[in-house]
Amino acid sequence: MRNFANIFTSGLGLILLAAAFVMAQVAHEWDLLSVIPPGGTVPDTGPNNLLALYQSAFTAWVTVVLLVPVFVLVWFRNASTSAWRWWLAFWGVSWLTYIVHLCVSAFGFFGGDFDWMTRSSRVSAFWPSMVLALWWLMDVALAWRARIEGGWVKMQRVFVHFATFVLFFGGSAIKGELLTIKGLGLVMAAGMIIGGAVAFKRRKGTL
Repeated sequence: MRNFANIFTSGLGLILLAAAFVMAQVAHEWDLLSVIPPGGTVPDTGPNNLLALYQSAFTAWVTVVLLVPVFVLVWFRNASTSAWRWWLAFWGVSWLTYIVHLCVSAFGFFGGDFDWMTRSSRVSAFWPSMVLALWWLMDVALAWRARIEGGWVKMQRVFVHFATFVLFFGGSAIKGELLTIKGLGLVMAAGMIIGGAVAFKRRKGTL
């Protein structure tokens, strides 16, 4: 079951990433995303950089999609071995797609220009994003190492999931440029709320 969960989520992640790059290749000619950054008045990119803009956006969408089951399953991760494996599989693969998004953004759209990255209004939380990438990786490593959740491990796990939710909900449902990503952000939020409500109801029923 563990191998199946890992194989399934890895395959899903690869398929979604491939679809994101294919769609970026097609959609960058449709003028869907603005070349003017949030709060700006002039374009910050030209025709030669449009493809990277769409690749950055669509790889972020992939991560949001993969986070939907994460925020549902995280409430039940300790209920069974199966729930733990599926939560961890999606948690790990969504981190990988997040890293792909960061790399595409940093070295594709921004061309490795660190100063531009930190000043651009397209990046609303540069340093929090970097901290989250490391923190997220640490939590995945801890979960792979052992299923035991001691006091500080459980506490930081709750906080890293909360931080991830806040960052991605803000970037999708609130600041998303298109209705598609806004909708995905709302689905992610709904999954977290419904999962939490079901978990609370089950826990209350066992008391």
